[in-house]
Amino acid sequence: MNNNVDAKAYYDGMHRLGKWMTFITLIVFCGVPFVVCMVYGIMPKVSDVLLASGGLLAIFIPAAIAELIADTPVMGTSFYLSSITGNIMNLKLPAVLNALKIADVKQGTQEADAVSGVAVAVSSLTTMIIIAVGALLLTPLKPILELPQVTTATQYVLPALFGCLMLSIFSKNAGGGTVFHGHLKALIIPFIIAAALYLYIIPEYYELYQGFIIIGCIPLLYAITKIMYKKGIIKVEMKENQEGDQEDAA
Repeated sequence: MNNNVDAKAYYDGMHRLGKWMTFITLIVFCGVPFVVCMVYGIMPKVSDVLLASGGLLAIFIPAAIAELIADTPVMGTSFYLSSITGNIMNLKLPAVLNALKIADVKQGTQEADAVSGVAVAVSSLTTMIIIAVGALLLTPLKPILELPQVTTATQYVLPALFGCLMLSIFSKNAGGGTVFHGHLKALIIPFIIAAALYLYIIPEYYELYQGFIIIGCIPLLYAITKIMYKKGIIKVEMKENQEGDQEDAA
C-alpha cells in the first residue's frame, strides 16, 4: 500500500513539475522573438506568420502527436524534458532504450522512469556541452570541417543514430527480464504500406504527410500486434513474478 502511495505522489509531482516547466519554456520560446520584434519594430503580420508556418505545422503537429502516443509509454515522465530539449527520435529515445536495456528494468515501472530521466538528462547535458565546445572551436576547426573526407563522413551521422534505434527494436530483450519472440512480424504490413506510399503512391508529397502516416500506422501496428499475440504468433516471456500480469500487459 505504501508503495502505491509513494508511486502516486512521485508521478503527481513529476507531472506537475513537467507541466510547469513546459509552460515556462513555451513562454520563453515565444517571448524572445516577440520582444526582439517589438524592440526593433519588425513585427510581422499575422497572415505572413501563418502563411510561412502552415507547411511546417502540417508536418510537425502530426509528428508531435505520433511521438506523444508512441514514446510516452517508453520514456515516462522524462518525455517532458525530452520535448523541451528536442531531438527525441534521434537522441533521446535511443538513449532511453539503451539505458533501459543496460539497467535491465521493465518499461512502465518507477525504476524505468528514473532510468529514463537520467538518460534524457545526461543526453541533454552532453548535447549542450558539445554545442558549447563546437561554438568555441568552430572558427579554428573550420578548415578541417570543410575537408571532403569530413563532409563525406558527416552524411552517415543520422543513419548511424537511427541504426542504434533499430538495433534496440530488433532486440528480443525488452528489459526487466521480458523477452519477445516474433514481434518483428507485426512490422511487415505497416512497413509495406509506408514503403508503397513513399515509392509509388505519393512520393512527392510523402514528406508533407509523413506525420499523418505515422499516426495511421500506430493503431494499425497495435491491432496487428494484439491479433498476433492472441494467435500465438508473438510470444512474451516474463519473470516468474511478472507472469500474473502478462494478460494485462497484452
